[in-house]
Amino acid sequence: MASQVRYLSSQNVQELMPPMAEVVEIVEEALRHHGTGSTQMPPKIDLSTAPDSFMHAMPAAIDPMRAAGMKWVTGYPSNAEKGLPYIHGTLLLNDPETGCPLGILDATVITAARTGACTAVTAKHLADPNSEVMTIIGCGVQGRANIEALLAVFPDTERMLAYDVDPEVQARFADEIMTTFDVASVIPPEPQEACEGAHIIVTSLPIVKQPQPVIEPEWLQTGTLCVPLDFDASFTPASFERSDLVVTDDLEQFRRYQGLGYFKDIAEPTGNLGSIVNGQGPVRPEGTPIVMSANLGLGILDVALGTKILERAKTQGVGTELSL
Repeated sequence: MASQVRYLSSQNVQELMPPMAEVVEIVEEALRHHGTGSTQMPPKIDLSTAPDSFMHAMPAAIDPMRAAGMKWVTGYPSNAEKGLPYIHGTLLLNDPETGCPLGILDATVITAARTGACTAVTAKHLADPNSEVMTIIGCGVQGRANIEALLAVFPDTERMLAYDVDPEVQARFADEIMTTFDVASVIPPEPQEACEGAHIIVTSLPIVKQPQPVIEPEWLQTGTLCVPLDFDASFTPASFERSDLVVTDDLEQFRRYQGLGYFKDIAEPTGNLGSIVNGQGPVRPEGTPIVMSANLGLGILDVALGTKILERAKTQGVGTELSL
């Protein structure tokens, strides 16, 4: 008997994507289960076929959410020169009881949404609750998703500072954010000006093996939450060392990346995001600390969000049925 698999294109996924506030809730639930140990998620399996490129296999399962599958995602910095996106992804979902394939989803939009939502969950637990100024370093797809997610948690945000090495990209990004979300946007000419005075800083440059980070500890005001989505590409080791609390979304994965040569001269974080969400600590230090959360990207977030989208697709009759 042939297995029936539902294929969802990028457009299908975009149409079925829940509101960002709901995506944040889905991601927080997945992280909570990760903190209790009711997930399975080995570190990413890596391939690289070009300088500073990556191909990642990200298998994951969340027993309480009845979600299981694997994302195959690639990142190629040179794609920008070819007019192609930096990130491409495909998500395969399986029935956790039978192992039968259930869905094949374009995962590019899912990757952006769940990454932004993870930043928002991080900020909910580790940022100053009165945060009003957000900074984005790297004005691409991830930058937009992160601002949208942060605004779902911090709706009273007063302004956003956006920096990109390409001034045209920077200006377009700021205009889009200001128009779409009605948030005052500033486009400082230098990254230091973008960081100074920010309550939350998110960096999303390409991930590279030989980074040239520029964000120094003196650029950071006390009370700032830093979320380097680009590993160690933006923040110097001194910024990590200066932080009062350094955590990551998954310690085992962080250790693997250190073994591959990333995060040189940076001490191991002291906690997992899942444990923090689950109330097991560590907690935000008292006063006005600088907090660093190295969010490396978790497969459990992809399968959690993908499963919800697939359920919506079945209910609404969206997608293409394939026979395997």
